Amino acid sequence: MQLSRLKGENALKGLGNIAFFLSLIAGILILINGILWFADSTLFDNLGLGGFRTSLTGFFNMLGSNPPPPSLLGGMAILCAIIVFIGAYYVHMPAAYEMVGGILVLVLSIISLTTGGGFIVGAILGMIGGILGMARTRESVEEAVVKPKDQEEHERF
Repeated sequence: MQLSRLKGENALKGLGNIAFFLSLIAGILILINGILWFADSTLFDNLGLGGFRTSLTGFFNMLGSNPPPPSLLGGMAILCAIIVFIGAYYVHMPAAYEMVGGILVLVLSIISLTTGGGFIVGAILGMIGGILGMARTRESVEEAVVKPKDQEEHERF
């Protein structure tokens, strides 16, 4: 029984680390995307990302609205990235904050899709990291509730 618990605790730590690193990479990609929105639009063409800018403009045109200015998209992306970093930090914290961190990362990764989502890869990694962070929460709360009872029983004997 002790061996199975050890495997479970190691799996939870591993799951938390994976969720943290995926969320961190997502935040970095979303931040880079936001910085590029602030850059001159010719920079997109020089980096070979002109099609990326055009596809986002086409997305807003498809919705029947004019695309927002690049500085607004850049600001939104940078704000999303900062909150994804905070969520990643919370995912790495003890059981009480993991759910909050997972929700922050998941929701802000989805919102970041309106700004390009860290070249789409960042948003996908953020969604996976947020889901893993929330999945870890359920298991770690059960461990936190079960663990003290087991420790009391072992201390009696």
